[in-house]
Amino acid sequence: MALNCLLLFYSFFKIGVLGFGGGYAMISMLMVECEKYSISAEQFADLNALHMIIPGPLAINAATYVGFLNSGFWGAVSATAGVCAPSFILVALVMHFISKYRDSSALNGILSGVRPAAVGLIAAATVTIAGGVLLRPGMVASAIFSDPFGAVSVTAVCVFAAAAVANIRFKVNPILLTVLAGALGAFLYRFL
Repeated sequence: MALNCLLLFYSFFKIGVLGFGGGYAMISMLMVECEKYSISAEQFADLNALHMIIPGPLAINAATYVGFLNSGFWGAVSATAGVCAPSFILVALVMHFISKYRDSSALNGILSGVRPAAVGLIAAATVTIAGGVLLRPGMVASAIFSDPFGAVSVTAVCVFAAAAVANIRFKVNPILLTVLAGALGAFLYRFL
């Protein structure tokens, strides 16, 4: 148990140190670490849905969720502490050196390289999560090419498209969309 908690701390400490670009840029890293703890794609999709309705940063919610699933309360504490510790350490260091290196071309170059990588990680995570959510249970992504209508859940695609259009085109609040999609999903999947 103690060794498992240390491993959880270490796994999420790495994410905390290397997780540039915010929560959604960390999703690819989170997915890799979650695989080590036997978190399925469906459980990861559940984590993403829970994150939309539970307050707090994605990395902290993910660490708590994965830690709890893996090792109960102390696993959740260890993973959460692991993902938070680097922020405290790095912010203290940055604040100490910020005025000295503010106009550094090397630092600006590093940040210019990290930004597109963060967007690529977000796109990769989006595709992976979409496959786990939009496909019918038990289907693999390659089935889309042989039987697209049999592989894809039409209901899930309709909910996805409606939420995307409502958010992008009509600027509907994401919290409201999450609650509405949850209620609609509960109704559709229960009665259809």
